Amino acid sequence: MNIYRGTIEDLPNILKIEERVFPESPWNKEMLRNALQHKPDRQTWILESNKQIIGYLMARYGLNEVHLINIVIDTPFQMQGIGRVFLNQFLDQIPSQSTVFLEVKRSNFPALNIYLDSGFQEIGVRDGYYSDGEDAIVMKWHRTHIN
Repeated sequence: MNIYRGTIEDLPNILKIEERVFPESPWNKEMLRNALQHKPDRQTWILESNKQIIGYLMARYGLNEVHLINIVIDTPFQMQGIGRVFLNQFLDQIPSQSTVFLEVKRSNFPALNIYLDSGFQEIGVRDGYYSDGEDAIVMKWHRTHIN
Protein backbone atom coordinates (compact mmCIF):
# COMPACT_ATOMS: atom_id res chain seq x y z
CA MET A 1 0.00 0.00 0.00
CA ASN A 2 1.10 3.53 -0.76
CA ILE A 3 0.01 6.78 0.90
CA TYR A 4 0.45 10.13 -0.81
CA ARG A 5 -0.85 13.68 -0.59
CA GLY A 6 -4.04 14.03 -2.63
CA THR A 7 -4.35 16.44 -5.54
CA ILE A 8 -7.22 17.67 -7.68
CA GLU A 9 -6.37 14.87 -10.16
CA ASP A 10 -7.64 12.39 -7.56
CA LEU A 11 -11.10 14.01 -7.47
CA PRO A 12 -12.90 11.64 -9.90
CA ASN A 13 -11.77 8.53 -7.98
CA ILE A 14 -12.52 10.05 -4.58
CA LEU A 15 -15.98 11.09 -5.78
CA LYS A 16 -16.74 7.52 -6.91
CA ILE A 17 -15.63 6.10 -3.56
CA GLU A 18 -17.62 8.75 -1.67
CA GLU A 19 -20.78 7.84 -3.62
CA ARG A 20 -20.28 4.09 -3.03
CA VAL A 21 -19.56 4.38 0.69
CA PHE A 22 -22.13 7.10 1.45
CA PRO A 23 -24.95 6.59 -1.10
CA GLU A 24 -27.47 8.44 1.09
CA SER A 25 -25.37 11.55 1.78
CA PRO A 26 -22.09 11.79 -0.13
CA TRP A 27 -20.01 14.94 -0.18
CA ASN A 28 -20.61 16.68 -3.50
CA LYS A 29 -17.93 17.37 -6.10
CA GLU A 30 -17.41 20.97 -4.98
CA MET A 31 -16.93 19.99 -1.32
CA LEU A 32 -14.36 17.37 -2.32
CA ARG A 33 -12.62 19.79 -4.71
CA ASN A 34 -12.32 22.32 -1.89
CA ALA A 35 -10.84 19.67 0.44
CA LEU A 36 -8.25 18.72 -2.19
CA GLN A 37 -6.96 22.27 -2.68
CA HIS A 38 -3.49 22.69 -1.24
CA LYS A 39 -3.81 25.04 1.69
CA PRO A 40 -1.63 25.17 4.82
CA ASP A 41 -4.50 24.27 7.14
CA ARG A 42 -5.79 21.17 5.33
CA GLN A 43 -4.50 17.97 3.81
CA THR A 44 -6.01 15.02 2.01
CA TRP A 45 -4.13 11.75 2.07
CA ILE A 46 -4.77 9.05 -0.52
CA LEU A 47 -4.41 5.32 0.18
CA GLU A 48 -3.50 3.32 -2.89
CA SER A 49 -3.07 -0.41 -3.47
CA ASN A 50 -1.89 -1.85 -6.78
CA LYS A 51 -2.18 1.63 -8.34
CA GLN A 52 -5.86 1.82 -7.35
CA ILE A 53 -7.20 4.39 -4.89
CA ILE A 54 -8.89 2.46 -2.09
CA GLY A 55 -9.28 5.17 0.53
CA TYR A 56 -8.66 8.73 1.62
CA LEU A 57 -8.32 10.79 4.76
CA MET A 58 -9.07 14.50 5.12
CA ALA A 59 -7.74 16.60 7.98
CA ARG A 60 -7.68 20.25 8.99
CA TYR A 61 -4.70 21.53 10.97
CA GLY A 62 -4.48 24.24 13.62
CA LEU A 63 -2.03 25.14 16.35
CA ASN A 64 -1.35 21.86 18.24
CA GLU A 65 -4.70 20.56 16.99
CA VAL A 66 -5.89 18.43 14.10
CA HIS A 67 -9.51 17.82 13.09
CA LEU A 68 -9.88 14.47 11.34
CA ILE A 69 -12.71 15.34 8.98
CA ASN A 70 -13.11 12.09 7.12
CA ILE A 71 -11.44 8.72 6.74
CA VAL A 72 -12.98 6.52 4.06
CA ILE A 73 -12.11 3.04 2.79
CA ASP A 74 -13.80 1.89 -0.42
CA THR A 75 -16.52 -0.70 0.10
CA PRO A 76 -14.71 -3.78 -1.32
CA PHE A 77 -11.75 -3.12 1.01
CA GLN A 78 -13.67 -2.58 4.25
CA MET A 79 -13.57 -4.98 7.24
CA GLN A 80 -9.99 -6.07 6.42
CA GLY A 81 -8.11 -3.90 8.91
CA ILE A 82 -7.05 -1.43 6.23
CA GLY A 83 -8.80 1.53 7.86
CA ARG A 84 -7.12 0.80 11.19
CA VAL A 85 -3.67 0.69 9.54
CA PHE A 86 -4.37 3.90 7.59
CA LEU A 87 -5.55 5.70 10.74
CA ASN A 88 -2.53 4.57 12.76
CA GLN A 89 -0.12 5.65 10.02
CA PHE A 90 -1.80 9.06 10.08
CA LEU A 91 -1.57 9.26 13.88
CA ASP A 92 2.12 8.29 13.74
CA GLN A 93 2.91 11.53 11.91
CA ILE A 94 1.05 13.80 14.36
CA PRO A 95 3.53 16.09 16.18
CA SER A 96 4.23 15.77 19.89
CA GLN A 97 1.78 17.55 22.21
CA SER A 98 -0.90 17.67 19.48
CA THR A 99 -4.53 16.64 19.87
CA VAL A 100 -6.69 15.07 17.16
CA PHE A 101 -10.46 15.58 17.25
CA LEU A 102 -13.17 13.86 15.22
CA GLU A 103 -16.89 13.21 15.06
CA VAL A 104 -18.34 9.80 14.28
CA LYS A 105 -21.93 8.63 13.87
CA ARG A 106 -23.26 7.06 17.03
CA SER A 107 -24.33 3.99 15.00
CA ASN A 108 -20.97 3.51 13.24
CA PHE A 109 -19.75 0.76 15.57
CA PRO A 110 -16.87 -0.46 13.36
CA ALA A 111 -15.38 3.06 13.25
CA LEU A 112 -16.03 3.68 16.96
CA ASN A 113 -14.18 0.47 17.82
CA ILE A 114 -11.22 1.41 15.62
CA TYR A 115 -11.01 4.85 17.22
CA LEU A 116 -11.25 3.48 20.75
CA ASP A 117 -8.64 0.79 20.01
CA SER A 118 -6.35 3.51 18.59
CA GLY A 119 -6.51 5.50 21.82
CA PHE A 120 -9.30 7.99 21.15
CA GLN A 121 -11.58 8.95 24.04
CA GLU A 122 -15.22 9.99 23.88
CA ILE A 123 -15.54 13.58 25.09
CA GLY A 124 -19.05 14.59 24.09
CA VAL A 125 -22.07 14.35 21.80
CA ARG A 126 -23.30 16.67 19.06
CA ASP A 127 -27.07 16.19 18.95
CA GLY A 128 -28.52 15.85 15.45
CA TYR A 129 -25.12 16.57 13.86
CA TYR A 130 -25.61 14.57 10.67
CA SER A 131 -28.00 15.37 7.82
CA ASP A 132 -30.16 12.36 8.77
CA GLY A 133 -30.51 13.75 12.31
CA GLU A 134 -28.21 11.19 13.92
CA ASP A 135 -25.98 12.29 16.78
CA ALA A 136 -22.20 12.45 16.52
CA ILE A 137 -19.85 11.16 19.18
CA VAL A 138 -17.00 13.66 19.63
CA MET A 139 -13.65 12.01 20.27
CA LYS A 140 -10.09 13.12 20.94
CA TRP A 141 -6.64 11.60 20.81
CA HIS A 142 -3.57 13.24 22.30
CA ARG A 143 0.08 12.60 21.51
CA THR A 144 2.21 13.15 24.56
CA HIS A 145 5.45 11.54 23.44
CA ILE A 146 7.99 12.48 20.80
CA ASN A 147 7.75 10.65 17.48
